[in-house]
Amino acid sequence: MNLSDADIIVSVGRGIGSAKNIQLAQNLADALGGVVGSSRPVVDSGWMPYSHQVGQTGKTVAPKVYIACGISGAIQHLAGLADIETIVAINTDTDAPIFKVANYCIVGDVREILPLLTEQIKKSKNK
Repeated sequence: MNLSDADIIVSVGRGIGSAKNIQLAQNLADALGGVVGSSRPVVDSGWMPYSHQVGQTGKTVAPKVYIACGISGAIQHLAGLADIETIVAINTDTDAPIFKVANYCIVGDVREILPLLTEQIKKSKNK
C-alpha cells in the first residue's frame, strides 16, 4: 500500500535505534492494517527506502491515524503531516516537538512500547 493512500501509518525516526528494530514498527502496522513510514534521518541512514519518507522532502500524508515512533518532530517532518485525525507520539524526550501536535503522547522507549502495543492490539482482535 502506498503511504499516501494509507489510513494508518506507523512511522519511525532515529529513536528506533537501528534498521533491525524497524520490524517492531512493521509488526504494529501489520496488526493495525497499516503501513510503515519514516523520517528523513532514517532514510539518510539507509534503514528505509526514500519511498517511505514522510516530510517536507518526502511525502505529505493524511491518514486517519499516524503513530510517530522515536520521531522528534522537526518542522521538516511536521510539514508532511496534513489533516490527520489522530496522532500518537512515542518518544523518550518529554520536550520533543512532536508532543505539541500529538493527540496522545507516550513517554518511553519505542523499542519497549511497540511490542506491548502490538500484543494488546492482537489480543483485542482475538476477543
